[in-house]
Amino acid sequence: MLHLGRLHLLHELSVLGTISAVAEAMHLTRPAVSQQLAQLEAELETVLFERSGRSVELTPAGRRLVARAAELFELVEDIEAELAAANTQISGEIRLSAFGSLASTVVPHAIARLANEHPQLNVSIQELEPADGLKAAASKKMDLAVVDDLVSAGNLATLLEFHPLCTDHFEAVVAADHKLAGKRSIQLSELAHERWALNQTAVTYYDFLLNAFHAAGFTPRVMSSCRNMSATLEIVRTGCAVSVLPQLALKAISNDPDFSTIPIRPILNRRIFVALPKGAARRPAVRAVLNALEAAVPPEAALTAS
Repeated sequence: MLHLGRLHLLHELSVLGTISAVAEAMHLTRPAVSQQLAQLEAELETVLFERSGRSVELTPAGRRLVARAAELFELVEDIEAELAAANTQISGEIRLSAFGSLASTVVPHAIARLANEHPQLNVSIQELEPADGLKAAASKKMDLAVVDDLVSAGNLATLLEFHPLCTDHFEAVVAADHKLAGKRSIQLSELAHERWALNQTAVTYYDFLLNAFHAAGFTPRVMSSCRNMSATLEIVRTGCAVSVLPQLALKAISNDPDFSTIPIRPILNRRIFVALPKGAARRPAVRAVLNALEAAVPPEAALTAS
């Protein structure tokens, strides 16, 4: 009989790519994971994966088994959802990840709503970039992950379901005394000779903007790269640099007289989704968090979400 725990380890390996990463995610030792996977291969008398440098590649048989196991895990989700639905009070532990601009805007409002409506539900939040959030949801380290369409789900798409949340536009941000401040809109080419504050460590965001800059005919002179958006804004406040940031995150400075935010033409936007393991939305606690996220989206962003 197939061992469900060993199937789960193979599923994790298909997502995370290395035995060491699986061991860390499952709080096991590397030898223990290797031993369990070897036992699975012995039981099936089939080679399921092969080492390729520091990572591993699933064999065709391994990929087929992971695909069928995903159906099994979805059935387990259904069973758990049915049992949870019998409890009239929504409770338990839910793990949620989101990238910076959503973690600082939509997510706090959703958490406040959940605390009021479902006080027995405990939600833990972790800030993860979209690519990492996808992996965390696919490997079930997270119950829900807020992600965007700037990153491809690739092979993970078969393990996940996606719920549209909203659309977010990017806007130029300059100091209030900048020569372009107050304009109704600008083209990126008008900022070609500026110095820039851009978070280069947020790879998908930076690559997306870099492609837009190249299409506008220039490469930005980046003089500041900060993970913290507040630090980026402080650099812009001084007038030493300009930036392009998501509109949702810019609500925090909407009444700050030191800044001017300017719509970009043509429009730069991204669609935002909630990714979760297939079948997980049928669990009442997960559905409650999903509903709270949808309710927390500002109307102007939600209108174009579908």
